[in-house]
Amino acid sequence: MEYHLVEGADLPTNYNDYISMWKNLKSYFIVEEEGGPKVAKTLPDKSKPVEGAKGSATPKGAPVAPAPPPAQRTVSGSVNDRSVKVLMEAMEANNLPGFDYLEYKKSLQNLKKMDFTDSIRFQTAFATAQSMGVTPGHLQESAQHYLSVLENEHKKFSNALKAQRAAQVNNKEAKLQQIDADIKRQEAKIKELQSQIEKSRAEQTKLRETIKGSVDKLAKTQADFETTLSVITDGIRKDMANMKEFLK
Repeated sequence: MEYHLVEGADLPTNYNDYISMWKNLKSYFIVEEEGGPKVAKTLPDKSKPVEGAKGSATPKGAPVAPAPPPAQRTVSGSVNDRSVKVLMEAMEANNLPGFDYLEYKKSLQNLKKMDFTDSIRFQTAFATAQSMGVTPGHLQESAQHYLSVLENEHKKFSNALKAQRAAQVNNKEAKLQQIDADIKRQEAKIKELQSQIEKSRAEQTKLRETIKGSVDKLAKTQADFETTLSVITDGIRKDMANMKEFLK
């Protein structure tokens, strides 16, 4: 039996037709209840954040930390038609000839309609099997046969799940690690650029101060020269006026 882990991938177009193939066998093992029976399984949750992270917002501009490892949480499982269909079909495909455990199981289920104790029910169902030459040992062996069939289906499912995990989780985790490494390199570049910017800003400030000092110095030199020139030229012009007045 090939496993398709995508929902609906192995269901026929006509759902009622597919139900009819294994509904009777399913009824031997699965008791229909509202909501269905559920079994809690502890499985890794890849999406749940690590506890204790609440309120620890990353400051603006701070380096982005790599994604934390997946936490463990309790996942509630339920009996579903897809899994039942696969397992029941595997048992039907490996049904032993003659009266065996499956036929005995059917007799037990039919007797549930009667108000019998389990002891009476098992003995009554066995009376029919015994008339066909079936022994308790034969029933035990055939039951073990179906356990082996189901264990084989479990191995197939585990292999299919492993392949899907590799495709849907492991490969993406490898890509995530690559992205984390890229982010670290980019953050290192940003840090280096920020350091260069700070050095350039310091050089910029120093250069501006140097230019201002030079401008102030040149302005003072110019002012001193203009003042000196004015004093000297004024003296010459005064002497020229005096010469014109006094030397005739």
